[in-house]
Amino acid sequence: MWILFPLLLGVSLAMDALGVSLALGAAERNSFTWKKILLASFSFGFFQTAMPVAGWLLGAALCGDHVITLGRIVAFLLLAFLGGKMVYEGVKRKGEEKEEKEEKRFSFSRLLVLSLATSIDALLVGVSYACIGRGGILRDSVIIGLVTFLICFCGGFLGRAAGRKLGGKGDIFGGVILLLLAVKILLE
Repeated sequence: MWILFPLLLGVSLAMDALGVSLALGAAERNSFTWKKILLASFSFGFFQTAMPVAGWLLGAALCGDHVITLGRIVAFLLLAFLGGKMVYEGVKRKGEEKEEKEEKRFSFSRLLVLSLATSIDALLVGVSYACIGRGGILRDSVIIGLVTFLICFCGGFLGRAAGRKLGGKGDIFGGVILLLLAVKILLE
């Protein structure tokens, strides 16, 4: 029964990363190979594993609301910037110029920023674990990370299929998803 809570928490925390996986798949379309999907899923899963532990360590030192508020603002800014950039690029690009740049949109640095931005909630979960004196963070973090990996892996393939149907509007669709996630985080 102990596994039920971290599994449900993992599904809940993975929703932002799922949205980004769908957005990446839609924007990248044909160039979002299974290797890139695997790399993205691993990155999201890794950050969702590491951030609760980091949050627990941070929360043990600084247990307070200012940490949670700052985390949400950082996540909002990162997602809003990347989402706005994707929408702008999607509207700006046309024809062959668009096809040339499609291969260059997926980068390791962009993936790291997205992984960090979507794992801020996991960091805050770690902070809350520390604030209430709860242990078992490592075991729960691994479960959260595995759940995120699996959900994002499926989301990458679904996003790619949607992007193929949307064609050139995949960038705009993906950017709008990131902007909506940013607003959601800010309003929480």
